Amino acid sequence: MASTVAVWLTALARGDGRAKPLSVASISQALSALVFFHRDGDHPLDRKSRAIARTMAGISREKAKTSTTRKARALLATDLRDILEKLTTKPNDVRDAALLTLGWSGALRRSELVGLDWLRPGTGTGFVTVDERGVSIRLMTSKSSQDAAVDVTIPAADMPAACRALEAWAAAASLEPGSPVFRPIDQHGHIGAERLDSRSVSRIVKSRMRKLEHRRGKTRKDAKAAVGEYSGHSLRAGFATSAASANVPVHRIQGHTRHKSVDVLNGYIRESDRWQKSALKGLGF
Repeated sequence: MASTVAVWLTALARGDGRAKPLSVASISQALSALVFFHRDGDHPLDRKSRAIARTMAGISREKAKTSTTRKARALLATDLRDILEKLTTKPNDVRDAALLTLGWSGALRRSELVGLDWLRPGTGTGFVTVDERGVSIRLMTSKSSQDAAVDVTIPAADMPAACRALEAWAAAASLEPGSPVFRPIDQHGHIGAERLDSRSVSRIVKSRMRKLEHRRGKTRKDAKAAVGEYSGHSLRAGFATSAASANVPVHRIQGHTRHKSVDVLNGYIRESDRWQKSALKGLGF
């Protein structure tokens, strides 16, 4: 049985036939499902058996050699503060301040961010409210919870910038209950009524980071090249990495980011430790 499963796993990795080669994560999920159904049918399958374990290890090694996937670079707390410092009262600046602070402090995925409606559910995938306590976000559906609503809280005492930015944008855009929060703005500063698409989040992050890198001393060409690693996911990654750098307990970070697996979250923690807790600390000169 184990040898048959090993052949199947190899086929998934290669994309034998007309199928697309699967990633290690997808193959691992497929194996987990197979193990579950075998156990449910009283035919236990040991994923730690020699044949299966060696095959999975080999797939991981080969995928690592050929992988071109790059993680989004984190937009850190210091980056966000520096960006906000230079924003004005122009519509684009007011909107971007709200989008960046809300996406960062709420550890939101870009689809969750653009799917927000104002004060009550509308046509989106969630809604956001703000009062003296802070910002409350209810995600009616999300990647980590397809069957139940999820609440995300941003206390005013901990992130006043998010509250101020959201209130300023709501006023500037004259947001109505149930309407999309984040909208496009044309070259004349006119705010549209439709919802921003998720790709816009990446464009905004890249644009703001490019300007920041230029202010920090890079040439325009170098600043443009430097932001190639940033994306809409940089907000979520930036929160997790910044929280890890501040020694926030892992369970609290996981509760806020809503990661189902701590293994994924540990990637951000390792990235923080790589710079903050180097083995060279106290030794270098």
